[in-house]
Amino acid sequence: MLEDTNPNNKRSKNKSVPDSTNSGIINLSNLVTKADPNLLLDKKQLVTALRSDFSDGIKKIAIHAAIKIIKETSEQPERASDEAYIEEVAAKIVESFTTVLKNNTEFESILDNVLSEAVPVVQPQLKTIVPIPSSAVMFSSMEAYTRKDLWQKDTEGIAYLQHRAKGNPNNYIEHYISNPGDITMLPWNEAQQIIDKFGFTTAKLHLIFAAHTMNQEKPWQSTFDLKASDIIQEFGWDKNHKKLKSEKLLEIASTAFALDCLLVKTVWVEGRNKKGEIIGSVPIGRMWNIQIKVSGQFNLEGKIDNPDEVYITIQPGLWTQDFLNRAGAKSREALYQFGYLAQQVLKIDPYHDELALRLAIYLTLDSRVRLDGKYRVIELLETAFSKTVIDQARLDFRKAYDLKQRWDNAIILLLELGWLVVFDPETYPEWLRPECKDKKPKGYLEKLLSAKLTIKPPAPIPELIASKAKPKAKKEPLRSKAKATPPQNTCVTSSQVREARIAKGWTQAKLAGFLGVSQKLVSLIERGERTVNPEIAAQIRTLMDIQD
Repeated sequence: MLEDTNPNNKRSKNKSVPDSTNSGIINLSNLVTKADPNLLLDKKQLVTALRSDFSDGIKKIAIHAAIKIIKETSEQPERASDEAYIEEVAAKIVESFTTVLKNNTEFESILDNVLSEAVPVVQPQLKTIVPIPSSAVMFSSMEAYTRKDLWQKDTEGIAYLQHRAKGNPNNYIEHYISNPGDITMLPWNEAQQIIDKFGFTTAKLHLIFAAHTMNQEKPWQSTFDLKASDIIQEFGWDKNHKKLKSEKLLEIASTAFALDCLLVKTVWVEGRNKKGEIIGSVPIGRMWNIQIKVSGQFNLEGKIDNPDEVYITIQPGLWTQDFLNRAGAKSREALYQFGYLAQQVLKIDPYHDELALRLAIYLTLDSRVRLDGKYRVIELLETAFSKTVIDQARLDFRKAYDLKQRWDNAIILLLELGWLVVFDPETYPEWLRPECKDKKPKGYLEKLLSAKLTIKPPAPIPELIASKAKPKAKKEPLRSKAKATPPQNTCVTSSQVREARIAKGWTQAKLAGFLGVSQKLVSLIERGERTVNPEIAAQIRTLMDIQD
């Protein structure tokens, strides 16, 4: 409560009950934020509720205020335990405020301001499968958040991370660190303090921001609000009862501030428009512009130690104008590249399943590019770890064993989460696979690193990506009829497909995901109502291990 220093407003010593009209105890914004949260979604309902008789909840607020008045301003603070006296004071507070409330013609405009400040309109929680940007900027920013070993110091002492395209080294993206609200690039020592705050929580929150950005028509001109309690559920933190909710909210807020510190600069040519101009180059700017609003009880210092809620306002950076521009992509003025995120990825625990999370994030973004989902093990490990980690495993049998265990555990978890994994029978033999507990022969690590496998996100993501890709049909060279020969071992019958699928324990949806077709087509094939073209038949033979 603020102390009134105006001598003309000093209360008489004989007046034990202060005038609630001038006391300042009841504040409209405080009252609104303590009212039923459901009412805040509808201003008309809230106006009606507040202008009618007070609910029990609001009466309790008046009683709480009465106790505080008696303790702090009355000459008889011991009466704070006198229930009848408390009721008397509370009734005067309610009566006084009700009169003011009913007679205040400016109430609705005041309420508009209070509601806009107190309760932002937030985006709904993410669905099970959601579109997500998958441009090169997403790859590079994920490296910035999860690969601290890739950060360097330039000749001027500025911290930076550079990501170059594999196919075109002239294409590159650079990230820098700044303070919130500034684009001055920080030197190494200062930047390191922020880089140290990066990690998997930062990466996950970045994915959530990116997924919601997909809902914005022009993200570089838009802002949207998220509620931290929703993010807690999306992370699966609501299942963790070791931390208080307020602690989780503050961690989300701190992580959001860290995201506000990442800058991006791109020099990227991925096509040319009709005028021959370069697409995809962006000057230095922020990845995200972030504002935080904390709701809760203020302490004596005017701070909120234990928030009830945290609201995050996000404005995507200018990189979205070149890399996530739907209208611009149609006119070949910009890029619009996206894949799909399974919300389950956000719930993978980095403390126990770090490699699984690293793989899931990388494969989520790369599934748009690598439609067939075929990789070598070493290729995936190099996206997750530094070269030093792999080299040390090659030289030390204990580290080799540890790396193999981490890889196996990651693959097992992804399989449990419904990811589509098929081991290449030639390079990835049974004894090398995660489920085999047999003693491994000498040189097994090199065998593992060179092994091949097919891995894709859970259904229906592969089908969604395949339907979006629409690859152009390749023109086959003309061949004389005399030399034309039918492809060998590409015919499969409907019964072969069904029996092989059931034998492997696959659903039709899972097989469809690997083939990049719809589940309905697989069903038609198995019923003999649709013929199988040679390309799909060959894929089915490989996936299902169908032999003649």
